[in-house]
Amino acid sequence: MPTKTLFEPINIGNLELKNRIAMAPMNMGYTGPYGFASPQTYAWYAARAKGGFGLIITECIVANPYLWRGSDCLNPLSMNNQRYHRFLSRLVEIIHSYNKTKICAQISPGWGRQGHPYIEDPTISAAAPSAVPLVNNDFRTLNKGWIKQLKKVAAPLVEAMGDYSEFQKMPDEQYKMFLGFVENALRENDQTELLHTMYGETPRELTIKEIEQMEDVMVEQIIAAYGLGFDAIEIHTPHGYLLHQFLSPKSNLRTDKYGGSIENRGRVVTNIIERVRKKVGPDVPLGCRLSGDELVPGGLTHEEACQFVTLFKDAGANFFNVSQGSYENSGKAFAPDGEDDYTVWAPGFKKASGGLPVIVPNWITPEKAAEAIKSGKTDIISLGRQSIADPFWPAKVKNGREKEIVKCSRCQQCYWNLMYNKWATCAVNPTAGFEEYYPELWKNDGLDKKSKKFLEKCAGLEQI
Repeated sequence: MPTKTLFEPINIGNLELKNRIAMAPMNMGYTGPYGFASPQTYAWYAARAKGGFGLIITECIVANPYLWRGSDCLNPLSMNNQRYHRFLSRLVEIIHSYNKTKICAQISPGWGRQGHPYIEDPTISAAAPSAVPLVNNDFRTLNKGWIKQLKKVAAPLVEAMGDYSEFQKMPDEQYKMFLGFVENALRENDQTELLHTMYGETPRELTIKEIEQMEDVMVEQIIAAYGLGFDAIEIHTPHGYLLHQFLSPKSNLRTDKYGGSIENRGRVVTNIIERVRKKVGPDVPLGCRLSGDELVPGGLTHEEACQFVTLFKDAGANFFNVSQGSYENSGKAFAPDGEDDYTVWAPGFKKASGGLPVIVPNWITPEKAAEAIKSGKTDIISLGRQSIADPFWPAKVKNGREKEIVKCSRCQQCYWNLMYNKWATCAVNPTAGFEEYYPELWKNDGLDKKSKKFLEKCAGLEQI
């Protein structure tokens, strides 16, 4: 069986996973008001647990009570005080009811310059390490899926691109003129939401006191997450978000203790890791997701990313999850057309960490995923868009039913919906985003003995 290696157990710290298949962290927009988990949140994750994933990694849960976090428009899960805890502990209980499935909370302080001002008061701007605005996404980097979605709402723009393979070669000066045409065309067609996504605003620079407050909340909530039963914690430090902005020389221009050298730029993350380790001990899974390369001029390089891996390993991180790019290169970098694109960064992470477990995302084909593990490039594979397309990918592979897998078409509909204030849906899986209405997707027959016995006693009773 060429895919047998996918189902070998593996340890991260003192945690054993039943297989090497993780569900990648994705914000789907399913959260209830003000960041509380909703019935759809539970059903969404439960369907993937039933589908056989050994590790469920949550969307980034924002542990930041301050209004400069810059993440309200996407309404992600939140966790900044006890009001949220019981909703998240219920999520843990649900996932643990499936056969040996484990759950990792990805925890974040927010979006920074990739976010927007506070949604209820636009005078409260998003804050970041430095007042560096987000540069417009370069249309020359978009992949086929993004072009397909863009055509739905901005057909004149796509027509103006002409032959896209030639458009990608457009010189910078000519491209600047093209951008002016794009902005005017979108305004004329009242595409304000697309403009809101394309054009970043200049964030306010965080004070040292605010950074220290951010560290305090992150540490407090990570420790609380372990107490709620989460099996692992992943610090959200990838693809251009707030913690990544501290790491990148493009977005961190500070000259104080949080800027300049690798050690200074990584200080926020190392402070968080070290403080958490002192509280929880050396063995529980505590890791980071990092971009292997920011893939933009002047951004975080792979060499620097590997230096941060070593720094965070020395602070106490014991696994790493690979990503790449940022909003400034969100096409080929952030959501590639193919698969195996991220694996190029994994060997560097493995070496820099001294051989700690590495997770690599973006798979469709079971054989290719298994080969990545066999070759030693990665230890765990994770499915993002493919897990939206088919929540039962692991179960189908394990049972030799690979031909029945519903393959992700890479059309980017899931991403596109989020830009238009919709829940993420899928072009090839009509149940995605509606899992709460399809209990057959997540109904768990593996009840514990006490629950089964209770239901048996209740069977046949009529309401009085």
